[in-house]
Amino acid sequence: MANPPRGPGGGRMIVGVDIGGHHIAAAAVANGGRGAILPESYRHDPCAPDDDRDTLIAAWAGAIDAVIERVGPARVTGIGIAMPGPFDYAAGIGHFAGNAKFAALNGVDVGAALAAAQRFPRAVRFLNDATAFAVGCVAIGAAPATDNVIGVTLGTGLGSAFLRRGGIPAIDGDDVPPHGSLWHLPFRGGIADDHVSARWLTARLRERLGSAATVVTGAQAARAGDAHAAAIFAEYGAHLGTILSPWVARFGAATVMLGGRICGAVDLFGPALGRALPATGIAVHADTEDAAIIGAAATFDPAFWDRARHHLPTR
Repeated sequence: MANPPRGPGGGRMIVGVDIGGHHIAAAAVANGGRGAILPESYRHDPCAPDDDRDTLIAAWAGAIDAVIERVGPARVTGIGIAMPGPFDYAAGIGHFAGNAKFAALNGVDVGAALAAAQRFPRAVRFLNDATAFAVGCVAIGAAPATDNVIGVTLGTGLGSAFLRRGGIPAIDGDDVPPHGSLWHLPFRGGIADDHVSARWLTARLRERLGSAATVVTGAQAARAGDAHAAAIFAEYGAHLGTILSPWVARFGAATVMLGGRICGAVDLFGPALGRALPATGIAVHADTEDAAIIGAAATFDPAFWDRARHHLPTR
């Protein structure tokens, strides 16, 4: 497994930001967003998906400002943010109505709100969080740059990214789902996100193990020999495989790159996923945050951004 480069650097910096359902992680990235993370700049703060607008914006602005202050404001020229959808990534506006997270940011110009709240506002660019993860994996060599790659993040929800050769996002065409997203596709009377998310996994485990069960305790039970818990993880893997299989074939993906906290149980759901994708390489990059930070910072790399900015989802 490739590790993100880390180390000191000179010259201009980009602050890369990974926003998740329950956290914000941010760090300075050297060399215009395609270099090393500066470990001394790293910031990780909690947040809650149901926080109000002002609380969320204040938490995110505070974390970004702390990174800028640590490396020196004069060195930072931009902020690249990996943001979950649905989101207009070109305009920087949230479309979270009816969503399980960040409903308070529906219709909010997040870039403008951050600038108003920050002590050190800078130009902001947004990238889908799963896309940033996949782009970061390509940048550090964890995923191949010479083949089509599908990135999948497994956590609060189902994130996905389709990268064509060279690491450029694909959001339209017959070979990718609308917006390059899998979460909203019809599946078993609902949508994919209903069946491949922490919500589904936790609910099923609690039916078996009791109301205090979590993904972590469920995985522990499965590894200790609880056949019912093991079957739940296998079902999760089968769901993911069924959702991915037609798009892997259409896109001609050589690799599916997995990230997100549920990947800690890949030993339990991976075999079922592999059976659904027998001809596809399945790789796991455990440090999803670092990859997403590097991928988000890449929005300030001209060679990447000049191509990628034309392929940003608007929902």
